[in-house]
Amino acid sequence: MKKIIILAILITALVFGYKALKAELRTNLALNSKVANITDKIDNVKKGGIDIFNRLKKSGVSLIRQVSQLKDLSISKEEEVRAVTLILKHGGVMSGRLLGKTRKNYTVEWNGEKFVIDSSQVTRVEYKTQKAAEWPYKNDVVVKKADGIILDGKISEAGIDDIKMLFDEGGGELEMGVKIKDIDYIISAPVCNKESLDTEGHLKKQFPKMKLYKEGNVTLVTDSYNTSVNSYRKAIRVVYTEIYLKFFKLFKDRSPGRQNFVVIFDDFNDYVEYAATDGVPGWLAVGYFNPISKCLYIFNAFGERLEKMIFEIVADQTGRFNEIAIDRTKKEFDQRYHVFIEAMGKEITDKIWDGYNLYESELKEITFSTLRHEFTHEVFNNFGLQSIMLSQPNKAATKKLIEKKKEFLETKDLAKKKELFRALMKLNKEESEGLETEASQSWLAEGVATYCETDPGGSVDEMWLFTYQEMVRKNEYNPLEFLTNFKMGSFPGLCSRAMLNSYAESWAFTKFLMDRYPDQFIEYQREIAGLAKAKGAGKQDDEELALLLKALNKDLPTIEKEFKEHMASYSKVEDPFITRFMRYRKIEDDLRQSTIIGRQMSTRHA
Repeated sequence: MKKIIILAILITALVFGYKALKAELRTNLALNSKVANITDKIDNVKKGGIDIFNRLKKSGVSLIRQVSQLKDLSISKEEEVRAVTLILKHGGVMSGRLLGKTRKNYTVEWNGEKFVIDSSQVTRVEYKTQKAAEWPYKNDVVVKKADGIILDGKISEAGIDDIKMLFDEGGGELEMGVKIKDIDYIISAPVCNKESLDTEGHLKKQFPKMKLYKEGNVTLVTDSYNTSVNSYRKAIRVVYTEIYLKFFKLFKDRSPGRQNFVVIFDDFNDYVEYAATDGVPGWLAVGYFNPISKCLYIFNAFGERLEKMIFEIVADQTGRFNEIAIDRTKKEFDQRYHVFIEAMGKEITDKIWDGYNLYESELKEITFSTLRHEFTHEVFNNFGLQSIMLSQPNKAATKKLIEKKKEFLETKDLAKKKELFRALMKLNKEESEGLETEASQSWLAEGVATYCETDPGGSVDEMWLFTYQEMVRKNEYNPLEFLTNFKMGSFPGLCSRAMLNSYAESWAFTKFLMDRYPDQFIEYQREIAGLAKAKGAGKQDDEELALLLKALNKDLPTIEKEFKEHMASYSKVEDPFITRFMRYRKIEDDLRQSTIIGRQMSTRHA
């Protein structure tokens, strides 16, 4: 009882002390945002204190535990994700998500791993929001220059060659221009809401052997080695920066709704097996973005297992060649010819490794172009610009689906796998039942993604250009009115060749619009993003094309004529598949020629 009386006195003192403090704070015109945050927190404590005081008699001794928890987690009740900074006795600092706290220890997640810190080693505790723990900057988007300097200002404009940033200085604003060539990449603040936290928890449960790598509002989940991880992170930074700056007017007044999650499998078999649980033929699709789970899934086409296997084969063959052919030949020749024999052997083994390096580079390019393509889908979806979700999936079915997927991936029994797979297909159907989506037009979604998949983004993609040129040459060109008629998905109902042509034409049309009418095209996308609400006021699907023509201030025949003329200005390109084949053929011919020369030398000596 004595504890309860002391508690009541403390709460009363806190309330009256707070009123006096707040009166003093109001007279201080130099208050900054940090002080304002402090008063907000005090408000929350006051409200909680009054509520506790009113329930003293009903709660009894159990109330002491509630007050203790409120003191320990002195953070607004609205926060869905809590973080903590622990100042340790030996001078170290541990900051991260607070997973749990007892009298004996704190459980903190840091860099995707769980740590338990003994309370006796903690000298001070600072509670904060998850975002504050992970994001030390004032603005939600910051610029990292190539020289390593971080510019924590607001991006106000983005042009072809430079951007303009505003900085708060002495109560005013300072404008500064930054050359795009001097920008390494931009970083966006993490989105620390319940949806992001739940998704992260689901991914950890489904892929317990994978590691999480966080940077801003991108969370990478993978079982690849660090060398590959660094390449993934670099590719994501580059494409995110290009997307954000090229379409800045579209993103400027919007915020992402959730964290971007990218799951990369290092092994093809693991990817195919998981993709099957989503109903995706992984053997045909290198990667895909799932708009229901809102995650991107992809595999490393030159992953550890494949790389190790091919490397061992090549190393074994070159080793055998040096051991058998070179050493045997050297025995047949005078020592003065040995240097020439070794040079000839090195030339042959170099050709073999050239083939290996070419194969490696092409598989890596497949991985990264797909990553850039699908990540573009994810970013535009995340900002509510494409595939806008009007209703949420069946949560009960989603929870069951996650559990079944984990069970399916872990079991080794083939009969059980078949049974679980049938159950997964049923749950996939239940999860999507009654789900309503309003997607941007197919040509727009795929056109923007193919436009951004090149490196650098927006450059000419020879594969799509060749496909488009062949389509025109064979008189398979589809009028824009036909192309823009597909409202959802990746041109459903078309045969594979027609679908490929539609992708190529979508890339070409997007490339044309971004080259000739970038501002008008972005304005059109803004209108399309808001079309879901406009439809409630009576707008129809056929008005989407009308919106484009209105934004361009052109009629359909005129814009189609300009589009064809623009694409006709490109030089004819060779079939990329034949070009690739010829590169391999050249290595093979060079290798054969070197072998023939070696044999001729041996014959002459004999």
